[in-house]
Amino acid sequence: MCSGLGLENIRIYPRVLVLDVLPPGWSAVRSVLCEALSNVLCLGAATALPGERLSVYTVRERHQCLLPLLEMKGNLCRLLRCLSAVQAIPTEGCRRVKNSALSVAVLESLQQNKQRMQHSSSGATSRGCFVEVTVVSPRSGCELMRDLDDGLKYADLGTLRRLLVLQISSEQEQNGSTESPPELSSHVYDIDLHVVPPNVLSLEIFLKSWLLEHNVEKDKCHLVFPEGASELEVMCDVSLPLLNPGLLHGEEGEVYPRESDMAAGTGATQAWKVIRAVSSSGVCGSLIYGLPAILTPTACWELDWDQLEANQDTFHALCHCLQSQQLSLIAGCTQRRSSSSSPVQSHVLVSSSGSAALLLRPLAVRELVLLMKVPPLPPTMADDALHRVQGVLRSLEADPIYNPLQMSSNLCQHLQEKLLENPRHHVSSGPSRQVLNPSGKARATIAPLQFVAPSSSKRGCMVNDSPSPKRRRLRDKEDGSP
Repeated sequence: MCSGLGLENIRIYPRVLVLDVLPPGWSAVRSVLCEALSNVLCLGAATALPGERLSVYTVRERHQCLLPLLEMKGNLCRLLRCLSAVQAIPTEGCRRVKNSALSVAVLESLQQNKQRMQHSSSGATSRGCFVEVTVVSPRSGCELMRDLDDGLKYADLGTLRRLLVLQISSEQEQNGSTESPPELSSHVYDIDLHVVPPNVLSLEIFLKSWLLEHNVEKDKCHLVFPEGASELEVMCDVSLPLLNPGLLHGEEGEVYPRESDMAAGTGATQAWKVIRAVSSSGVCGSLIYGLPAILTPTACWELDWDQLEANQDTFHALCHCLQSQQLSLIAGCTQRRSSSSSPVQSHVLVSSSGSAALLLRPLAVRELVLLMKVPPLPPTMADDALHRVQGVLRSLEADPIYNPLQMSSNLCQHLQEKLLENPRHHVSSGPSRQVLNPSGKARATIAPLQFVAPSSSKRGCMVNDSPSPKRRRLRDKEDGSP
């Protein structure tokens, strides 16, 4: 399915996690944050793509690099050792942190990546120089954004692709706060602020989206309707709602059944031509296969606001009509694998989801169907069997909807045991190294930062989904455009 959607070329950017471990807030979030990180790092070590790297900093009296930029694939041992060092950080007995500690950690992460690229044997690429940084803290988002704004206002943030702030705060703390809500952007950079409650599930959801989502930009597709009284074309963004089970494979067996169509990435925009409509109740579930995809109205930065609003209105009208008329769409896309081969047409089912999104699923065609004769259900049932089954069904707890968050497969513990049995050793290139401090704990050392003289013209380039001239310039620089 993903190849049909044009999801082939994957963009990978190094990620940096900056943990604010300053008491007294650290004591309230340490256990839930470490548990969530443990589960997410297990998934990351199993499903990470080649070249996907992570670095971890902590900020207390000062900043400290616990994990230099490390390739995640097969390095679960080192990731868990880093997490153990985070868990061992005391929850009290600390002086007030300097306001510049967070910003210095961000700047050092940029410096670390520059050094890694300079020492890389494969050479630096335009997109490999960009870094995504996430600051996690129980402190107020307003306070964090002010500290970052003050510390980064004279820095060169040209290689900072994305800066997020995750505030871990309970609902009572948010309601009891008299502080005004933070602005959506700072003076030096667009800082994305997210607030989550202090529980493992909420933190896992955010961290998985941040760490396991390989693309900041959404993949794009167009729904093109047949020519009629008026032409209709809907531009959509495509996102996968599930972690790809096909990536959870080890050298000694499979965790989940393999599917041949599982891959992820970013590719060219695909045009799906709508062929016909079909009743939503008339599609058998056995004819739908592979991973689904979620379609939402595009937020492409290349379009102006009028185009975005008009496309969004058309998309919402399409969702309403499909849902009210209980219809689904069958769409096709012709693909040519090579110039000498015959084209192959892939088919998908586009159906309403009961919300402002459409569900796209691969649909079986004649060549794939294995015909089998299934007898119809008999009109009468044996009374004893019917009563016995009815009694069993009445004893079951019935849910109005299926909530996957209530179902767990013990996957993270299984992956941790499996990956720790046969760790894959990677030799990381670059100037970063680890030394033992007097307490016996490993600590990463990075070459000192080379600070530049303050200059009002040095501003960070904003990279986000919303259109702006500054974001366009950075994307042109990233793609190598003149």
